[in-house]
Amino acid sequence: MRPLVFGVLGLVLAAPSFAEKAPFADVHLHYNWDQEEVTTPQEAIDRLKANNVVLGVVSGTPSERALKLRKAGGKWIVPFFSPYIHHRGRADWFTDPKVVDRAREALDSGRFFGIGEAHFIAGVGPSFHNEVVQGLLDLAREYDVPFLIHTESSSHEYFEPVCRQNPEIRFQWAHAGARLGPEEVGSLMEACPNVWTELSARDPGRYGYFADADGSLDQSWIELFNRFPDRFMTGADPVWPPGSLYRWDVADTGWDRVGQFLDFHRNWLDQLPSELARKIRLENPKRFYAYVLDTPAGNLRAD
Repeated sequence: MRPLVFGVLGLVLAAPSFAEKAPFADVHLHYNWDQEEVTTPQEAIDRLKANNVVLGVVSGTPSERALKLRKAGGKWIVPFFSPYIHHRGRADWFTDPKVVDRAREALDSGRFFGIGEAHFIAGVGPSFHNEVVQGLLDLAREYDVPFLIHTESSSHEYFEPVCRQNPEIRFQWAHAGARLGPEEVGSLMEACPNVWTELSARDPGRYGYFADADGSLDQSWIELFNRFPDRFMTGADPVWPPGSLYRWDVADTGWDRVGQFLDFHRNWLDQLPSELARKIRLENPKRFYAYVLDTPAGNLRAD
């Protein structure tokens, strides 16, 4: 196990050399307007390559930012359409009917391969019955693409009705429900076979409630991975500092920490049986994204 040190500014890990880093599929990346201020598309791609990322799923605010990473990196970068169609879109996307029209145009273009990330906060909103939300769910169903959903609630029951009522939509559940534990996550995955769960941003510097400060996993998480070995994935989610959303005076420097975030995941994956770890790190994302990778539009990075 590689040692970890956590401080007030984030996490620092003893990183292995490139030769030691097994191929990694990162299913949760962002390239936003406030990240481009400090990290060019080529710099972002170089950092992914330095960490042996062979598949990267990225959403951008606005969505055109994700296309810049694909242009710089190639077909192993899989852009999603973000419903946040302007730089403050996360605050009002569900009130703007143009979002659904833009999403259809994006999917029609053949340049985007999913929808999201879309945030839903219990007690804050938006409602799952919202017309824009329903319009995006309809498009995910029509175009047969995944919906990257971020939910925050004290219970899995917040999200469960949505995945139950839309069994034909493949959901990528960001951050395993943010702060939910293995019992809640397991209940949701049992109820909804169409949900694949990813563990980005569950490091102690952000959502936490996953691995201990020394990187150790609770046995209940290991049991959950063994229960659903084919439906877990993970990624870096390079957003930093936490809580800096829409601050005009602070750029998002998350891409400077991609290696640290990924090494956190490599550390806990090292505690699992090698076959299970490889599934979460690489094979499950390859299957989930086979609808792209098995066409001329996509491939794993081979260089």
